Amino acid sequence: MTTQTLGALMEADSENENSNPLNEIEQQIINDTQDRWNEPATKADLRNHAIRMDSRFGKLDSRFDKIDARFDVLRSDLQAMIHKNIWASATATMTLNLAALGLVVSILK
Repeated sequence: MTTQTLGALMEADSENENSNPLNEIEQQIINDTQDRWNEPATKADLRNHAIRMDSRFGKLDSRFDKIDARFDVLRSDLQAMIHKNIWASATATMTLNLAALGLVVSILK
């Protein structure tokens, strides 16, 4: 099992998304307003910007889904390790108890 911190996972995701000097939304806004930068924004401009912002939340949701999946894997690994250790401890305790009982019985004979 390879272990990665959540920070490393998020950095790996953000490197792919943020490899451009300007992010996607900034570039689209610059392209939309380049010819009319000194005019007020229209309703269509605001609507386009809102749609673009909403699309970014979809990417955030997918990141949280990745983190949730990673936590599920870590939780199941931890549960398996605890289960294994409990059985190992129980077996060792029973073995020691049986050995001690055998020793006591052999002394009492």
